[in-house]
Amino acid sequence: MSPRLYISFGATLAAAIEKELHQQLGTSESVQVDVFLGNYRKAPEHCFPTPPEDTVAAYKHLLHTEGIPPEQIILAGDSAGGGLVMSTLLRMRDTSRAHLPLAAILICPAVDLSEIETHGDSEVKSAHCILSPEMIAAGRRGYHTTASDPTTWADASSVHCDLRGLPPVFVQAASLDYIYQHSIGLAQKAEADGVTNWELDVHEDLPHVFAIFPSYVLPYAQIGVQRAAAFAAKHFAKASSGDNTTNENVVASAA
Repeated sequence: MSPRLYISFGATLAAAIEKELHQQLGTSESVQVDVFLGNYRKAPEHCFPTPPEDTVAAYKHLLHTEGIPPEQIILAGDSAGGGLVMSTLLRMRDTSRAHLPLAAILICPAVDLSEIETHGDSEVKSAHCILSPEMIAAGRRGYHTTASDPTTWADASSVHCDLRGLPPVFVQAASLDYIYQHSIGLAQKAEADGVTNWELDVHEDLPHVFAIFPSYVLPYAQIGVQRAAAFAAKHFAKASSGDNTTNENVVASAA
């Protein structure tokens, strides 16, 4: 989607989180949610592992340059950005576990290099989705130069990684999304790994990243936004119950 549309979604999500926070905290005090839009070098000019290296650097900028505590940060991403959020979480867990963010939001994430989306009735999904089989195949080859070799996937295919030791993750899925099985498979892998603090939010008969569409285009998108906002507000509210936290929070997004 265009940067303009994604920025609009960021503002919509932030406003929804602020509203949910007011309700969950039961306070009239000012609540602020800022959205940090992280840029990164992109395929095909810059293949894996460069994009996740950049998103990790962007996250560390929030921690070390902006001085924002990790418990006040939620990472969020849609589609390929959701995959980068997962890569960021896995890399931070393995190198700096104490600095993991509060939680993460994944909207129709691309997290599987195994071509699982070609299984089942893929023609029905692709007919109702902005993503086509050809687009996904080209994107896979462009992002990971040895995508045909599973031994090289690493966190580019996070559905095949150990998902233990991560913060709570909200996974939003749409049944007409061509990569719907990425979301389902990720949630199933987390469950198989014994993870109990993730949430899977499935929406029937809706396309890829439906929640980022403006409400005048797709009114139902508001429901997707509200579900993600409720998850974020729940965890921000828990974090703010400490004596030394503030009511300023950050959602860091990758598209």
